[in-house]
Amino acid sequence: MTYYHTRKLLNVTALSTCVLSGAAVLPASSIAEEAAADMAFEEIIVTSRKRTETMLDVPISINVVSEASLEKLGANDFTDILGTVPSLTAYQNGPGRTRITIRGVSNGGGNDNDTQNQETVGVYLDEIPISMGAMNPELNLFDLERVEVLRGPQGTLYGAGSMAGTIRLVSKKPNLSEIEGKAEVSLSTISEGTENYSVKGLINIPVIQDKFALRTSGYYLSKGGYIDNVLEGHEAKDLNDGSSKGLKVAGRLQVSDALTIDLSFMHHDYSDNGRPEDVDSAPELSRNYPSFDGYDDEMQIYNMTMTYDLDTVELVSSTSYFDREIVNPRSLDQFFQLVPGFGDLTPHELIDITETETFVQEVRVSSTTDSPLQWTVGTYFDQKDVFYRNTWPVPGSDEILPAPASDFGAPADHLYFGTDDLTVKTFAIFGEAYYSFDRFTLTAGLRYFNWKQDIETYVSGILAGGGELDTPPQGTADGINPKLNLSYDVTDDMLVYAQVARGFRYGGVNATIPESECAADLEQVDISVEDTKFFDPDKTWNYELGTKGRLFDGKVMVNAAYFLVKWNDMQTSRRFECGFGFRENVGEATSQGVELDLTANLAEGLTFNVGGSYMRSELDEDVPNLSAVKGDRAPYVPEFSMNATLEYVYPLADDMDGFIWMNYQHVGHRQTEFNSSHPDYRDMEAYDLANVRVGVTWEDLEISLFANNLFDSRGVVRALRRKPFDPDGAIRVEPRTLGITVRGYF
Repeated sequence: MTYYHTRKLLNVTALSTCVLSGAAVLPASSIAEEAAADMAFEEIIVTSRKRTETMLDVPISINVVSEASLEKLGANDFTDILGTVPSLTAYQNGPGRTRITIRGVSNGGGNDNDTQNQETVGVYLDEIPISMGAMNPELNLFDLERVEVLRGPQGTLYGAGSMAGTIRLVSKKPNLSEIEGKAEVSLSTISEGTENYSVKGLINIPVIQDKFALRTSGYYLSKGGYIDNVLEGHEAKDLNDGSSKGLKVAGRLQVSDALTIDLSFMHHDYSDNGRPEDVDSAPELSRNYPSFDGYDDEMQIYNMTMTYDLDTVELVSSTSYFDREIVNPRSLDQFFQLVPGFGDLTPHELIDITETETFVQEVRVSSTTDSPLQWTVGTYFDQKDVFYRNTWPVPGSDEILPAPASDFGAPADHLYFGTDDLTVKTFAIFGEAYYSFDRFTLTAGLRYFNWKQDIETYVSGILAGGGELDTPPQGTADGINPKLNLSYDVTDDMLVYAQVARGFRYGGVNATIPESECAADLEQVDISVEDTKFFDPDKTWNYELGTKGRLFDGKVMVNAAYFLVKWNDMQTSRRFECGFGFRENVGEATSQGVELDLTANLAEGLTFNVGGSYMRSELDEDVPNLSAVKGDRAPYVPEFSMNATLEYVYPLADDMDGFIWMNYQHVGHRQTEFNSSHPDYRDMEAYDLANVRVGVTWEDLEISLFANNLFDSRGVVRALRRKPFDPDGAIRVEPRTLGITVRGYF
């Protein structure tokens, strides 16, 4: 499922008859050669190194999920592909609240909205970085050319936040010469739940032939629910239903043969009425607490990319602006039961609101000659402004508690009110070059980065002990990240490579720890207030051996790698009994394993794909603030995972094909914390999923029936246990979903 292939229909029976009868059509050897050629895979084009290349020419571990594979999966966002890409896993807390992990670089969960929570995997929409800690946006995958998953650090070309890898969502560009369009309607029903339906469409219009084209696409998805609230007085069926809608407008202007300008705007809006959590104290797929925890996520993305071909080099300038507003309520109903004196208050959810504005400018120049030396150099700048409000309104609390919220610097009827006002500026210069000689290619790269962060925090309310404004000093960091790769072309269709590369993510600024309230905690761990103000970047060194290519006359494609990742100066969180905490650089870990993707054309129209990973990600030393010891396995990382896909396409008539597509996914055992002694530790058992799609295609129409999670697994993607946020429970895979999709083209 992770590779494209070309299928040219052959009437095998007719050809065999001609050979046996001696008809002068083609000699048997020519027929065999033509049949073999028809079963060979075509080249897969990628832009992972910020230049257009075939995937087999890029000596790094890349998984490419094609548009056809996305459609067969019924994938609406990138978390739908998690089980199909080796060593790609995630910490999931509901739609839009996902922390992505590649190659086991994970140290657990944490607060979704923590403004200091840096990502380890970069997510890009074309040229636009859209990743955001534990709240990566779930953009719809409609009208994508492909998804590229780059495994291993990408610190040279993609910089901070790509210390474990990068995911690139590559859009289709406007077609300057032809009108084209696509429409899709899907309807399905969830076992134990309600119905889903979606409407998607696009149209491409050459406004000025070969000069200017517009490509417009839109979608609306109504998502059914399957979690019930069984609490008396708060009963609700299928409360986690929601909707997603979006619009994208892209324009391409061919100013001259040399200059191309691409403009794009995208709006995305997601909303639901509750988290997909069921709790142990209620029946399966249900919960028993009253607070509302629905989620809203709205964003606008703008980009202008100018590409200028100067014959021997290509100049690219990409300018992006990205704004996003997230409203993320969380139930704290347990708190009212745990804290003495609060039992008379009516439970109410904590409400987190995060507003971000990001400006990004990148300029790069790449060589385009046939020289054995190829290179790319560029500069990068971004500024991210984040305003975060952490509010806990509890109506009527001022009347019940001994003192009103205003006495503690908070708005009326608020147990807590806090804000972070954050500005981050980064600048980088990067370069990568490779030189080919004989059958060898040597690649080297460097990136210099400079990071600055200013933050102002305010905390107030009875739970904070009063109102306090904190303006810590500016955080700064700079450094250089290298990469070195050597590859060897064993044949024209097969290469092997060895690579060492460093990845990184930025550090941050902690809110000031009040010495008077936390003196005992600070003394116990022998840390001063000064030591808690900043945390530094952490880094990974990735050592890798791999091979990729085509075998058996191009009918088999393979992509395999062994990796060893050393993670230094881990960013980890320490919580004090006084109620305050901070991030620090404590801990080292090693992750090592193997990844495999193999795709084979077994016969005419019959394709098989299998992929998987085996990895061990463990601490190299004791980490007391995580209640963990040397040898503990990283949380949310399965030791073994695999997937397999079988697709058979067969002719039904001259203009009609049928197809059968079957997919199997296995996710191994995981756990929520490093060590079982941690109070929040829970096991997540291995689970299996099966998906099936059968359908008929004509030249411009496809109709298919599908079953996702065919055997109705209740596999746990995230176990819950974290007072006072989460009662014991789980987020599970969506129950069995049966449906129909109709897709038309023009």
